[in-house]
Amino acid sequence: MKKDTYISINMNQLHRGMILYAIIFLATLLPGTLFAQTGTITGTVTDEQGEPLVGVNIVVNGEQVFAVTDLDGKFSIKAAPTATLKFTYIGYTNKEEAVKGRKQLNVVMKENSELLKEVVVIGYGSMEKRAVTSSVASIKGDELNIGVGGATIATALQGKVPGLVISGTSSPNSSNGFQLRGVASVNASKGPLIVIDGIPGGDIRALNQEDIESIDVLKDASAGAIYGTRAAGGVILITTKQAKEGKITVTYTGEVSMESVRKRPEVLTSDEFIEYGLGQDFGSDTDWYSELVNNNAVSNRHVVNISGGNKDVRLYATLSTQNQKGIVIGDNRKDYSGRINGTFNLFDGKAQIITNAEYREAERDQRNSAGLFNMALWLNPTIPLYNPEIPSEYNVNGYGIAGTDFNPVADVMLRTNNGKDTWLLSNATLKINLTDELSVQGTIGYQKSQWQLYKYVDAKHKESLSGGYRGSAHHKFSKDERLSAEAYATYNTMINDDHHINAVAGYSFWQADGESFNMTNYDFPVNGVGPWDMSSGTYITIGKGAMDSAKDPRERLLSFFGRINYSYLDRYMATASFRREGSSKFGTNNRWGDFWAISAGWRISEEEFLKDLKFINDLKLRLGYGVTGNNGFGNGYTTRMYKADASMWPTNGSWSYTYGSIRNINPDLKWEQKAEFNVGLDFSVLDNRLYGKFDWYVRNVSDMLYSVNAPQPPMVHETIMKNIGNLQNKGWEFEIGGDIVRTKDFNYTSSMRFSKNKTKLKNIGLGDKEFIDQVKFPSPGQPGYGARMQNNMEIGQFFVYKHAGIDDNGKWLIYDKDNNVVPATNETLVTENKRFMGNAIPKLTIAWDHNFRYKNWDLGISLRSWIDFDIYSQIHMYYGLQTNTQNNVLKSAYGKNKNIHDEKILSDYFLEDGTFLKIDAVTLGYRLNMKKYNKYVDNIRLYLTARDLAVFTKYSGPNPEVNINGLNPGFEYIKETDSMYPQTMRFTLGAQITF
Repeated sequence: MKKDTYISINMNQLHRGMILYAIIFLATLLPGTLFAQTGTITGTVTDEQGEPLVGVNIVVNGEQVFAVTDLDGKFSIKAAPTATLKFTYIGYTNKEEAVKGRKQLNVVMKENSELLKEVVVIGYGSMEKRAVTSSVASIKGDELNIGVGGATIATALQGKVPGLVISGTSSPNSSNGFQLRGVASVNASKGPLIVIDGIPGGDIRALNQEDIESIDVLKDASAGAIYGTRAAGGVILITTKQAKEGKITVTYTGEVSMESVRKRPEVLTSDEFIEYGLGQDFGSDTDWYSELVNNNAVSNRHVVNISGGNKDVRLYATLSTQNQKGIVIGDNRKDYSGRINGTFNLFDGKAQIITNAEYREAERDQRNSAGLFNMALWLNPTIPLYNPEIPSEYNVNGYGIAGTDFNPVADVMLRTNNGKDTWLLSNATLKINLTDELSVQGTIGYQKSQWQLYKYVDAKHKESLSGGYRGSAHHKFSKDERLSAEAYATYNTMINDDHHINAVAGYSFWQADGESFNMTNYDFPVNGVGPWDMSSGTYITIGKGAMDSAKDPRERLLSFFGRINYSYLDRYMATASFRREGSSKFGTNNRWGDFWAISAGWRISEEEFLKDLKFINDLKLRLGYGVTGNNGFGNGYTTRMYKADASMWPTNGSWSYTYGSIRNINPDLKWEQKAEFNVGLDFSVLDNRLYGKFDWYVRNVSDMLYSVNAPQPPMVHETIMKNIGNLQNKGWEFEIGGDIVRTKDFNYTSSMRFSKNKTKLKNIGLGDKEFIDQVKFPSPGQPGYGARMQNNMEIGQFFVYKHAGIDDNGKWLIYDKDNNVVPATNETLVTENKRFMGNAIPKLTIAWDHNFRYKNWDLGISLRSWIDFDIYSQIHMYYGLQTNTQNNVLKSAYGKNKNIHDEKILSDYFLEDGTFLKIDAVTLGYRLNMKKYNKYVDNIRLYLTARDLAVFTKYSGPNPEVNINGLNPGFEYIKETDSMYPQTMRFTLGAQITF
């Protein structure tokens, strides 16, 4: 009875609830029914090229009615004739469309990539490009030349930033040097600081090009001062990709590349060698240069990207593998890497966690060494590659190769030199939005790099035979760890819609530790074991082995920083930043430094006197001044460090090593300082179809770090590190770009970048009559030094004799200090007769990009040029003269230089104009829309890229793009220390498939 009553009561409550729900539902529906008849609206959503967009969200404004486009971009939705539909899609500008009684709607959505480009990263935050008052260059990841990067993105970055010069070779194991706006120091760090995802001190080699969201370069001190002590050479901020909200997408990129030598030095053939009677004929015809080259070396690369998520959880992941075969034998590299970036929104967006982690491993085959190609040019071409008596063995010592000569192919093939690089880059950020205007965030970063090296020299190698032992083995291990922690608050507000204030204040901590170990042993009983049985070598037992270990002094940086950006009416802008930083590298007297900057901007185009000039969209004047520091030198110059020395003393009846200080310490040592003034002008005209910027700068570096002679006593060691001297950089940069053609089917954009820089050593800490000679040219002969540093000297000049011709006997004539023509003899080849000549720094550097798109086709062409600069050609100096009767020479020795019969001298005869125009990269691509044919594949893009396709130059050497970074630019190569690595053309066939 009670059970029945209970059921009856609940059923009555259910009936009443259903009636109440029906009344509420009808009340909600009734107004729409009375005033507008709901109907079905159908249509298609496409992009500006007419391609259907899949997954576009469509919402009826003010109602809980929505739809999503299908694979053909089509949709169907219920809406009243008077309703408005809102279309949203990631990467495109939101669009609203009024129904107006229509049953069919075809909507075109525009990409918002231009809007994204208006935001730049400036360090500890980002801001709209139109509000930036410093010199900042911003490149999006998709603007990098695809298919040309190779092992790193450095090659793809070539020419994209005016004032940034990148050095390196075609070798897959080459490291790249970066120099921004000239030389930043003499003895301390010269390159820009690399910041990856907010963590300073990163390694650009550890990144995949596909993972780059943007690269922002802080070029002047007013932009970089917030990074304090490490920003003297500029700052490169790299931001990796984060997943966007939406469906899971998978992208596969596969590439196959082939390389060939673009130009090689031409030496005499074996027939010509015999004809000119240069040396003994051993009966063979060996092209030593070609024997060192992998003709048409083939490499491959594979990358898989996975990205997607919802508004609360988004993940981006990458897996990649790369197998690069260098153009030179014994020069190969394999890479494996994985990255995962995550974004997690908590508490309805009040908090956010961002994580980034990447692991990369590079296996390096580095058997090719400096001097191989020198020997390939030098060797008698009639010497056989293999021993004629034992054809399976290389001709190493016994047949025609003697003295210091060696078989460069055998040197590679009888040697093991395997290295393994590993990097771990990781960081996590917690951001809390306290209010709509105030947020705080903290970041912890951990980076670890490790290097392992395994060497073995075969028992049949010339080194072993000459040394009298059966092989040598070497192991090396080094590890570096870097820990960083940063926390800062950001305040962003608008006052009366006229005043915009953005302020940042925070704290930073950075620490670096390193350690290393290596050991070497000789004379192994079994050759085939290689470097994996170190204890079996006999040299350890007789005390001739070697073992060493070291631990780097711990380096720490502690900083407090702040920045404030102010804008009034988007017309008048100002930025000020300050960083107080302490470094463990310096003594207690100068451990802390203050680095500050101030800059201002005036948007002239917003003034009344320009309002009537409708063709001007934006015109902004910028002024900036800032002070940054440089602590990029070795540890331990202010810390007392001890190490065992060579002395041994009797202690308790046995002999023990004594310990002593490693170096003199200087408690007054402090960082170098760079003070820079920059003035710039940004412009955009003709409906933003033509745009660009101009910058002019002066930077002065003071308190440069030098190792100078020290008095003994009271000091123990001969030298001590001090702050002495200064240098100056002056230059300008100009960028201009335009949307030249903009139609539905065809687009053409182009951009040009110009730069000019001059570096002057105003005071190098020596007297006006003192100097430092550099770049010593080795024997044969006694050429001497080709460069000199002294006060008030411009970087890039060569210190050589002035050529005055050749006498009737084929001997050199030079000008002496009084401009008299004299024979080049021991009496006249003296320093007093040398002079500064030429300049290795180009008068102008230019980069010119062209981008074409016709329907599904795209074509990109990148050109670069250095204009009016000099190269000192050591190749022609060492191999282009008839001065050696035993070894090979260039064909020019019996052509251009046929009348010269004298030993080489350092003269401007070997200076050549290096002006060139290079076709850096050409990429042709085709995108195939697969949505109509396969529901799992969105599109396929096929592309063919040619890198270093052609060089137009009068320079006679192999490659006019010599290294112009650093204090001694313009030398083609330094004999016996540089590898003379061939410059290559690289052709890449690739495919990108998006699922």
